[in-house]
Amino acid sequence: MQIQQKEFRKLLGNFVTGVTIITTHGFMNKPCGLTVNSFNSLSLDPPLILWSLSLKSTSKNIFLNCSNYVIHILSSEQIEIANSFAKKNSQCRFDNIRTKFSPSGTTMLDIEYKAWIDCKNYRQYIEGDHLIMIGKIQYYNYSNAEPLVFYNGDFYEKLSHI
Repeated sequence: MQIQQKEFRKLLGNFVTGVTIITTHGFMNKPCGLTVNSFNSLSLDPPLILWSLSLKSTSKNIFLNCSNYVIHILSSEQIEIANSFAKKNSQCRFDNIRTKFSPSGTTMLDIEYKAWIDCKNYRQYIEGDHLIMIGKIQYYNYSNAEPLVFYNGDFYEKLSHI
């Protein structure tokens, strides 16, 4: 069976995911971040997560070489920031966004979110057209906020709207 990329994306869009923004600091301590929905738990012992990044991403080398990164699990009220960090132009993602340092000293967003996870950049694997990033959890925090979800190419504030 010949699989077409457009149809494959449509198929995968049937899977409901959460929405994250992953941040770190890159060259000359300049903040770097992007919207990612390919986030998942991997292991409880040791506590590991995974996410993937396109090999074509302009942020690939920064995330490949950083020591830590922070995963922000977005709340239902954060569609605007999710869209902002999903833009192709990575230069404007941090416009009008306050940042602070995580417990590990990594750039993180200074906003309210559903949860955040400060991870050591533990392992990476290239598979297909993506870089699979494995993070070892060092610090975290979470709230009772409603999550932002992604389904069929769109963001949703409430699961009942899907």
